[in-house]
Amino acid sequence: MIKDITVFRYGHREIRDYRVTSHCSLVARAFGAKKIIVCGEKDESMKNSVDDVTKRWGGPFKIVFVKNWEKKLKNLKKKGYILVHLTMYGQEIIDKEEEISKKDKVCIIIGSQKVEKEVYLISDYNISITIQPHSEIAALAVIMDRIQKGKQFNKKFLRAKKLIVPMKKGKKVIDLK
Repeated sequence: MIKDITVFRYGHREIRDYRVTSHCSLVARAFGAKKIIVCGEKDESMKNSVDDVTKRWGGPFKIVFVKNWEKKLKNLKKKGYILVHLTMYGQEIIDKEEEISKKDKVCIIIGSQKVEKEVYLISDYNISITIQPHSEIAALAVIMDRIQKGKQFNKKFLRAKKLIVPMKKGKKVIDLK
């Protein structure tokens, strides 16, 4: 069973990718990843936005910026992470989700710009959610749900100031502090 999920955002460009990387970070956090590693331009505005959500809705979750993707991915492999690269050219998720869900530490790689061939080679799995063009945000949510089998609903968010109460109709948010 997966104990640690990290997301790796490859090739972030501050102006072009602000919203998409923000949304990838929010999905990663909501589905139980401990952090997102952003390789590319440092984007304090995006980081502050996601940190604000974590402050209000709980964590732990952090954003880390790195310059060298290859060095960081090799380091994660040394630490026991399996690297799962999401690409529409990969093996179908349905054929590999059971195998991936049994791993201890998983790093999910999502691209922003054209991904170098070496990312495909260093990855333990190249996985497709669909074999059609699609969004990395959607792909991230799908794989995180499938490899955790819905267990993200059981995650406890520490230091949360707000809590949603599931309802059939309407919205209910409790202020905890």
